[in-house]
Amino acid sequence: MKILLFYILTIISFISYSQTFVDDVDKVAVVVIDYCVDENGKRYDIVINQEKSTYKHEGWQQGCLEHFKKGELVYPMKMTNECWQSVYYFVNSKYKTYELPEKDRIKCRAFHRGKFKYENPAYSQTIIKRRKNRQIEKGGISGTQKYKIKWTDDHKYQLKTIKMSLDKDKHKEGNLIEVEIIEVLNDKTYLYKAYISNNNSRDVVFGLITKI
Repeated sequence: MKILLFYILTIISFISYSQTFVDDVDKVAVVVIDYCVDENGKRYDIVINQEKSTYKHEGWQQGCLEHFKKGELVYPMKMTNECWQSVYYFVNSKYKTYELPEKDRIKCRAFHRGKFKYENPAYSQTIIKRRKNRQIEKGGISGTQKYKIKWTDDHKYQLKTIKMSLDKDKHKEGNLIEVEIIEVLNDKTYLYKAYISNNNSRDVVFGLITKI
């Protein structure tokens, strides 16, 4: 177990903070870490939220926990006296280069407008309202987020971050997020990958969204 944990920690230190490719999940699973921030910006009560974590691999869970403990918050003084969550994503390896077949792309038009939800347990309370050129996400740990949405293809869209309600996220305003639908599971749910195109990180996030 110690050897496995060391191996996992070594991998985590070199991968994207957003996602890790594995072969023992169907599509996307997560490890959710709960933590609080005191008045001095120091983290405490750092634990894995087993109820919301869908990836149950013990070694990877401990690896995520140790990785998080060694990291630093971007704006800790904007998070004081509150409790938060951090999410690690685990994605089936086949989606590294997976693209939605051209014949299925027309199906994505059903997702261009409407009300949606994330299938990620960490964001289960967030409701997405998507109109012609606006997307608003409200509820849960992320507060209210407002975007300008532009569809560049039937299966691709851009989200320009207009307003973030939480002080710790204000620096994200102005970000341009590129989103691609890479699999349509049914007429309600799709699998997407997304990254911020106007910074240097290129961290990719995968997830499932369902129309409600």
